[in-house]
Parts: sequence; C-alpha cells; structure tokens
Amino acid sequence: MRQVARDLADGALGLALTDFERNGYTADWDPTRCDQLHATAALAEPWQQAADDPELAARWAELANLAPGTLGRGVHQFYQARGFITPGLPGSAPPYLAQHDWVHVVADYGTTLEAELEVFGLIARGIPDPRGFSMLAMVLGLFETGRIERAAGLFEADAGHLSQDGMAVRLGDAMRRGAVAGVDLLAVDWFGLAQLPVDDARRELGLPPKHDEALAAGSVGPWDRGGISPFQQKSGRAQADAEGRPYLSYGAELG
Repeated sequence: MRQVARDLADGALGLALTDFERNGYTADWDPTRCDQLHATAALAEPWQQAADDPELAARWAELANLAPGTLGRGVHQFYQARGFITPGLPGSAPPYLAQHDWVHVVADYGTTLEAELEVFGLIARGIPDPRGFSMLAMVLGLFETGRIERAAGLFEADAGHLSQDGMAVRLGDAMRRGAVAGVDLLAVDWFGLAQLPVDDARRELGLPPKHDEALAAGSVGPWDRGGISPFQQKSGRAQADAEGRPYLSYGAELG
C-alpha cells in the first residue's frame, strides 16, 4: 500500500504548484495592476522583468539625489550596499518584486532569508484580499520546505529558515504589523512616498513598530549587524569596485 500511495502521489507536487499559481493572489493579473511600477511597457505577467527600460532605470537612479533620511534615499543605499541592480537595467529583478525592497526599508527588515520571511509575512497579512496569503505560502515553499524550486522571477529554494530559533515570534510579529496596517504594500506607488522621511512614510502607511519580543528574538533591520548576507556584501563590494567608488554598507554588517 505504501507503493500505491507513492504511485498516486507521483506528480502531485507539480499539480499542487499549478493549482497554487491558478488560485494565488496574482492569478488574475492584469497589466493595469502595474501602474504603480512605472514601467514603460505594460507587464503581461507579475514577475516579468523590465531589463531594457531607460525611463524606469532613470526614475530609480534619481533616488540617489533625495535627502538623507528619506525613504527613497534609503532604498538607493539599500541597493548599493547589496549590489542589487535597479529595475530597468539588465540583470535586474522584476519591478513587481522590487516593490518588496521598499518594504525592507520602511518596515526595518534585513535581507537574510529569515528576514524575507518576515517581509512577506507582513505583506501577505496586509493585503485585504485573503488570497494575499499565497505570498507567504510562496516564501515558505522557498525558504522553509524547499518544495518550490524557484519563484517571483528571482528567488531560489533554500530550505529550513522558518525552523531557526526565534523565527516563529519574528514571523508572528511581522504578520501583526501587516494586519494593523491593512495595506497592499505591493500596490503602493512608492515613488510617491520616496521624499518622505522613513518614519513619516511608516506613519503614512499606518505601520506599527516591531514588538520588543521580535527584537529580542533576533529581528534586525537592513542597517544592523545580521541585516545583510555574505553574498550580498560581496556583490555590493564588487559593484562599488566596478563603478570606481568606495564601498559603503551604511551600517549593514554580517551576523
């Protein structure tokens, strides 16, 4: 009977993933949903790249000229410290995925895989549509079970990160913050908030601070020790060298 069960289950994971895509939050994606991304061409799929969009790239580059302490300047520094390529350029992440990078900065989360779970827990709980939880299911499939091999146009599986000490508290607190805000953070026109100081942008979104228990459990921000991965720091240094400028982590340190 174990063999019968194996035979019945053969291919079931693929069917489950197909069903997940069919019923998830982005299943009814329409190009009109991507106006906030400011891509020149409408994106037919949510995780579609915009790797040759000079106007979009220029918009992201302008963030470097904003005042220190603003959300937009923080996002620019966030990208520089990690060697991330901004949307509109070859090798960049999909613009829709880049929406969550603003969340890292405004919600004060680092960029380790544990922090990605926090960010998407916050995003998923904040989306008023219950299907928003598919975003959390996606990252759990990537970074806990490893059953989703790749997703969102960039992420690849790396299992076991929700099982780390303190992660239940950190994820729970992130979801609490998302519930209080009640905002679809992937639908926000972040460039409209870019000139605000980070604290003002956070208040504008109704986003509460982290709970002390989450901080005690190890939740860190993008500029803290443990808020960056070795790969990201290496990429940031390489990008700085290629551009002929000193590397700045803006406080982000390896854990």
